Amino acid sequence: MPLNTPASALHRRHFLKASGTLALAAPFALNNGWGFAAGEAPRSGGTLIIGQYQEPTVYDPNRQYSWETFRVDRHLYESLVGEDLSQPASAGAPPLIPALAQHWEASADFTTFTFDLRQGVRFHDGTPFDAEAVRFNVRRFTDKQFEHFDVQASASMRPVYGQLKALNVLGSHRVQYVFERPFMAFLRLLPQGNYVSGFFSPLALQTYGQNGLAEHACGTGPFKLVSRVRGEKTELLRNDDYWGRKPWLERLVFRPIADDATRLSALQTGEIDILTRTPTDAVETLQAGGFHVHDSSNAGELFLGWNFNNRFAKDLKVRQAVIHAIDRDGLAKTLFSGYALPNRNILNIGNDAYDARQQDYPYDPQAARALLREAGHGEGSVSFTIATDVANQPTIEWIRDDLAKVGIDVRIVSQEWLSYSSHLSSLDADTALFSMEWGFVTPYWLKLVYDGYVKARGGGGDLLGGQLAAAIEAAAQAEDEEHAIGLWQAANALLQQQAGVVPLLTFNRYFTSAPNVRGFNVPAQNFYDLSNVWLQA
Repeated sequence: MPLNTPASALHRRHFLKASGTLALAAPFALNNGWGFAAGEAPRSGGTLIIGQYQEPTVYDPNRQYSWETFRVDRHLYESLVGEDLSQPASAGAPPLIPALAQHWEASADFTTFTFDLRQGVRFHDGTPFDAEAVRFNVRRFTDKQFEHFDVQASASMRPVYGQLKALNVLGSHRVQYVFERPFMAFLRLLPQGNYVSGFFSPLALQTYGQNGLAEHACGTGPFKLVSRVRGEKTELLRNDDYWGRKPWLERLVFRPIADDATRLSALQTGEIDILTRTPTDAVETLQAGGFHVHDSSNAGELFLGWNFNNRFAKDLKVRQAVIHAIDRDGLAKTLFSGYALPNRNILNIGNDAYDARQQDYPYDPQAARALLREAGHGEGSVSFTIATDVANQPTIEWIRDDLAKVGIDVRIVSQEWLSYSSHLSSLDADTALFSMEWGFVTPYWLKLVYDGYVKARGGGGDLLGGQLAAAIEAAAQAEDEEHAIGLWQAANALLQQQAGVVPLLTFNRYFTSAPNVRGFNVPAQNFYDLSNVWLQA
């Protein structure tokens, strides 16, 4: 298939920003928006401690999920394409940059992507990264005849690689991915968390097995895994043989601290240097104490998905009534002290297709009551469970109280993250809604939501209709980006009309760093790059 490389064939958001010839210094550019004085020289050495609000899952790029996991293992594993995370959130979606691929080309119809791999790169175990390593990695989750095929990795990676037709090795450092259909979003999906396309050492998998890879994580990244003690910490050490600029910090320690008050206290007493998911009622106190509470809206959002096996979730009028009954402005203003933005759109703030004019059903308790009556439900006859993780329980309690005002009775089942996430695929029929917190900068996010939270949750695809399914497929296969955005927005309007998901809010004060932390930037993403961070003496 012919390849097309002229700039005229590449479109602005993904490709004009994503030329494989971008300067390699781009991800390491420094600017005063990061909280350090002009002319201040970075200092090498030291240990940075990050307080996480969840326990990570597994450090296996094809099996991992959750942002707190990816915030760790993106420093261990790298993809062919990266993102320039040095840009502040206000600059919008981070531009794509070269990573393990120095250059790439896309065919005119976006079915074929050819990558020239960086030479001289080695995994943490000293084995070479090359085209055969790429083939080994991809076969693990696509080729059922492969000796090292992994069913779990295949299921995890299917949303991105389900339509992969072929992986061709064109030379020792040149590979080509061929998809059955146009897949313009492929490049943007490569450096994302969940469906992680980071590369592991084939020798590590052969040595430690499918389940052992996560305990002996071996990538090409700027840090190496030293140890993980579940419930206590994960420790990474600087990779002094890294192919790019070496990190300033010698060590990273990630500590899971689920309790907000305990995590906050750890920051204030100097036990941790970066706080994840800042308690919003502490923002002003932290700022007064000299801490840097980063002002940003990342690519994630908090939302509710439906379990369409629930009898009330099957009813459009009930779904619409639920959205009408939730005061999202009040939720953001009161529970989150104004440090969150109400969302009425699953195409999250920061998404390339986000349009603030696209909104689902407004807060209107009277309309909610009228819809319930039309559906034949009297006071208290609509009753169901909402499942959530512990971190989001206060939000669900707020929603329970709002729904009670229109006569809907809600029970809450709350679990810590690992237990909660492991049970999401087997919700009982009494559970109508469940909480989730994530999002992507690419509009392809809408298809991921539809496939993962509509089709896969009790046959919601059939319930919401073929028009929506067709609209999403048309957008996913578009070959022109500007046209694609219009298609995504049209599909989103259909999803909103069907009340297919319940968007809630986006946090805008998610991370806080200690006064001596330098170089920490919060991009318009769900994760960060700690390679550029150092500690002031």
